[in-house]
Amino acid sequence: MVPLYLLGADTAALNIYVTFAALQAVLIHCNTSIPFGPLKYLFVTPQFHHWHHSSEKPAIDTNYGAHTVIFDRLFGTYHMPVEHWPADYGTTIRLPRHVPGQIWYPVRVNWQRWQRQRASKSA
Repeated sequence: MVPLYLLGADTAALNIYVTFAALQAVLIHCNTSIPFGPLKYLFVTPQFHHWHHSSEKPAIDTNYGAHTVIFDRLFGTYHMPVEHWPADYGTTIRLPRHVPGQIWYPVRVNWQRWQRQRASKSA
């Protein structure tokens, strides 16, 4: 937001965008099946966003759009089965359940990866 403000974007327009983005963020994280009609072809909906969090194989690496589905359609990352909602959510790998472990996890994994790369280069 700061770069847009520094580039001269109107404060009122930025406030409208922030309000829209906040309300949409709350809406797309709701577990609701409100029919959005033709708007679902333009805007991110709860069902679209639920598929983004799905750990089902066809849904992995899909539905990246934060506000609009246009770019997912354009770049082939759109995934939206109409007959059901995702059965499973989360990652495909087992992650620590406690907060310190979750914070430490990327450090540990990247350290191990770096050590493996270093070992393979020296071999």
